[in-house]
Amino acid sequence: MTRLFKNVVLPLAVVAIAAAVSLAIISSRPELPRRESIEVVPLVEVVTVQPGPVAVTIESRGIVTPRRSIDLVSEVSGRVDWVDSGFLQGEAVSEGQLLLRIDPIDYEVALSTAEASLASAELALAEVKALVKKAAIAEAQAGVTAARDRLRQAKVDLANTEIRAPFNAVVDIKQVDVGQYVTAGSSLMKLLSTDVAEVRLPLLASDVPYVDYGQYDDGTWPQIMLTASFGNIKHSWRARLARLERRVDEETRVFFVVAQVDEPYSRSLHSHILALGLFVEASFAGIAIDDAVKIPRSALHQSSYVYLVENGSLQRREVTLRRRESDSVIVSGLEAGDLLVLTRLDLMVDGMPVRMLD
Repeated sequence: MTRLFKNVVLPLAVVAIAAAVSLAIISSRPELPRRESIEVVPLVEVVTVQPGPVAVTIESRGIVTPRRSIDLVSEVSGRVDWVDSGFLQGEAVSEGQLLLRIDPIDYEVALSTAEASLASAELALAEVKALVKKAAIAEAQAGVTAARDRLRQAKVDLANTEIRAPFNAVVDIKQVDVGQYVTAGSSLMKLLSTDVAEVRLPLLASDVPYVDYGQYDDGTWPQIMLTASFGNIKHSWRARLARLERRVDEETRVFFVVAQVDEPYSRSLHSHILALGLFVEASFAGIAIDDAVKIPRSALHQSSYVYLVENGSLQRREVTLRRRESDSVIVSGLEAGDLLVLTRLDLMVDGMPVRMLD
């Protein structure tokens, strides 16, 4: 009996007493205060939209080129015996300016010979007419005609010994100098015209529908500004959008609109000369897009929809992307008074409660 008490009854009693004490402690512990859960509503920035005509900005850049560029060749052969001191590579020359002269002595002799031949032919014709030799008259008249043609050719050859600028230009390449012998057909120089400068501005296919070019009915042209930086100094030139080239570059797949500047080297028209070969930038307004809104890129999701705030919650609205620009997009499909969400949250779903930033 004693062994049963020690091995069974006593341990059970100890366990029962410990359980009773633990239950008493737990029951006497004060109840912890309950915290009410607080719902956090995201704060978003919104803007009220007003659809209407949206101006399109087009940016491009290009190199100033001449409207005309020619390789001037000699039409006669001979030694160059005189060159104008202003005939230098990179210098401007005027239309009609004498640039160099080929020794004319051979052509002066040819001219005198042609004049003598014409006189002899005319004398022969007069003699056969006086003798009324009808058979010989036709032959004599042909001789006079041939002599006149040779005289005209001799005059042209003599005139061609003087090489003049065919238009206002810049000497791009000079290939002859005093003492050099040139042959007919040899290149003397390359000239770049300066009456009108052109800049080919590359455009993406998406830009083309919004470019206004060509002369208006009233005689005016669409105007743009070309700019170039010289260190910290920026110069600008007014240009006209003359034409859109009717071809696409095979490698880059871009179009080109051509801007023109009148008399780029004129100090009276421009504050600074627009040198051929200069790299310039252009930023100009295109044709406006009607019934559209320009919004930040971050407000457009997956290029197809935006979020609005309606009755304190997000509402998804499908839009049509009309055009992308540097830091913004132009879309249609919004209505006047819509509250467009500018803030981009990590999680945005239709019907999500939000608060608007004051």
